[in-house]
Amino acid sequence: MVSRGSRRAFLRTAGVGLAGSSSLLITACGGGSAVTKKLADEESITLATRASDIEILNDVLDLEHAAVAAYTAGIPLLSGHAQDAGAQFLGQELSHVKALTGAVTGAGGKPNRPRARYDLGNPRGQAEVLAMLDATEEALVDIYLDAIPKLSPGWLRAAVASILANEAQHISVLRAARGLAPAPSAFLTVNE
Repeated sequence: MVSRGSRRAFLRTAGVGLAGSSSLLITACGGGSAVTKKLADEESITLATRASDIEILNDVLDLEHAAVAAYTAGIPLLSGHAQDAGAQFLGQELSHVKALTGAVTGAGGKPNRPRARYDLGNPRGQAEVLAMLDATEEALVDIYLDAIPKLSPGWLRAAVASILANEAQHISVLRAARGLAPAPSAFLTVNE
């Protein structure tokens, strides 16, 4: 069992914090050393489990890299509040990449690197960019919802769930910017 202190160390390393009373932000602080050491040293986690966790985290990391590419390409086509939100979300996606990379490395794995190119379509203008970013965030929510129950240590599931919550916030803001209901459903489920 991972102690409460270990969970706090991961959250501190991954940079998870609350801004205000309801905004969950992920910020990069530290190089992931506390979580990586704890994950690598945890006796109750077998090598097979760590290998499984590494594979799951790398799958999520692949999609986070794609999200970084989508925001990087899309932000110049946005304006006003949408551009400001896009820049904030890009920073948060970069923080997610850093936290996931640290967790994979700490488990003894090799984190997946970003690809040289991503097929983002050819969005023109703010409406199409917002739709592309919304679709990217929906895919992130789906992969996190799928990954969380498969991860072995509870503290890692909790930390990854905090990133999921941040991705859901992104969707609400993007949907509102598109003139859609920010939270169209009372339940969050994996798209099939």
